[in-house]
Amino acid sequence: MTLAQDMSRSGLTGRKVALIVAGFFLTITAVDVFMITSALQSQPGLVTDHAYERGLAYNAVLAAKARQDALGWSVAYERVDGQLMISIKDAAGPMAPDDLALRLLRPSDAGKDRPLVPVAAGPGRYTVNLAEVEAGLWQVAISLRRGDDRFDRLDDLVLP
Repeated sequence: MTLAQDMSRSGLTGRKVALIVAGFFLTITAVDVFMITSALQSQPGLVTDHAYERGLAYNAVLAAKARQDALGWSVAYERVDGQLMISIKDAAGPMAPDDLALRLLRPSDAGKDRPLVPVAAGPGRYTVNLAEVEAGLWQVAISLRRGDDRFDRLDDLVLP
């Protein structure tokens, strides 16, 4: 008995092999189309405007970071009962900046970014209400100014 005769007896013909191969490639193509469509619909894409220009100005970013580090300012966060407590200090202790700006950023969806309104709670201490914010990974962007000095920082915040 030849191999061809043995294969036709088992039911495996050239037509079945062609259909199996075609089915395999159609399955791979369908999965690829689904994955590409899901990726394009779920990721808004580039969030940073003018990324190339910002890259060219990176030395200025490094110089600003060195000036900021020389200030000796620090920011600490603590979550308490739906509130975010913010403590700001300089080398002498608690510090009240001339200007304080806070933004809550969602790394996975820039459309959910929002400004935060800090409420003074003592020298160098502020509170922010987070009761309406959904759980997950967020980032807090803080910008402080006192006179000509500026401090900017981005910190991760995980909300339960």
